[in-house]
Amino acid sequence: MPDTTPPIPTVNDVSFAFNGAQYFTKLDLSQAYHQLVLDQESRFITMFSTHVGLYCYKRLNYGTNVSAEIFQHVLQTKLKGLNRVKNIADDIIVFGKTRAEHDQNLDKCLARLSNSGLKLNRGKCTFLKDKLEFFGQIFSREGTRPDPKRVNDLLNAPQPSSVSEVRSLLGMANYSSKYIRDFATLTAPLRELTKKNARFTWLPKHQACFDKLKATLASAPCMSYFAKDKETLVIVDASPVGISAILSQQEPGTNDPKIVAYASRSLTDTETRYSQTEKEALAIVWSVEHFHLFLYGSQFTLVTDHKPLEVIYGSRKAKASARIERWILRLQPYSFKTVYQSDANNPADYLSRHPINPNSRKEEKMTEEYINFIVLNAVPRAMTLDEIIKARVR
Repeated sequence: MPDTTPPIPTVNDVSFAFNGAQYFTKLDLSQAYHQLVLDQESRFITMFSTHVGLYCYKRLNYGTNVSAEIFQHVLQTKLKGLNRVKNIADDIIVFGKTRAEHDQNLDKCLARLSNSGLKLNRGKCTFLKDKLEFFGQIFSREGTRPDPKRVNDLLNAPQPSSVSEVRSLLGMANYSSKYIRDFATLTAPLRELTKKNARFTWLPKHQACFDKLKATLASAPCMSYFAKDKETLVIVDASPVGISAILSQQEPGTNDPKIVAYASRSLTDTETRYSQTEKEALAIVWSVEHFHLFLYGSQFTLVTDHKPLEVIYGSRKAKASARIERWILRLQPYSFKTVYQSDANNPADYLSRHPINPNSRKEEKMTEEYINFIVLNAVPRAMTLDEIIKARVR
């Protein structure tokens, strides 16, 4: 069945509005889909055959590929215009900066649901809380953090004994990856076990990675809410195995950085063969597009520890490879300035925390920077006519 409705919003789409909220209420609709009546023509689409004849649904049914989008669109339309009320599927969040504002918003929401004939599941509703558990995360006035239940599930997970169990572990951890710094590099040894035709052998390096992953998630920080009116930084870096980014904002007056989210991904086999400059440039374009929801339409500062990129992305007149030129085109919708920051001061730098060979890393960067300096600044001397004639005579 074709899907003509808007996509379901993500948690990031909704949590934008939670900044400053101190009171939360979560409402859950009872048998949500079945509360929507289908028109006569739509009912025939749901027809199914049994041993006693043909039947069709009179109400929106579970299992149809567009049911979730249809329900989201209908409920979102019914709640349209309500202040500080958001929903994802049948979960409705009402919040406010003060108790009075929260109660007023809740009264209006309940009245709207009642007038629409929608019923709540009282047992799954929670009222007037200072913390909200929503899609595996905890939201509060301080910010967001991973749900302790999910964290405990990972901390209590046994050592994987097969490839499928490693994949399951990585999937569980990936759900909270925005709270884990350098997630892609940290989990690289475990991902090696999931590659095609890889032989499953649990080595000490895998155990060390497993233990560090647990420890990192157990100490995951509280992330701040994104605010459009604050100075925004995107700090990027690349390593031989992955790229990472940190989205942070400066607190007005103090300039203390507040982390909004971590992001990282591993490099493909092709990407691992890129030059260091191309890897660093890839980290920039991927990070900006990954944080599109936060960055589009805003001015932000891009921080890199690779000096040539300050010239390439800064002046927009510098010579770059065709691949980087294509990435520059993808960044044209964004408004940013590029700033160079050395490895020692770059919190996104991989190898400052996961050293492979610090000396070779430094030499590699110096070589790359020197080559790019030559490419960007060297102007070849044109041959004179006399030199061309002499060369032809020879």
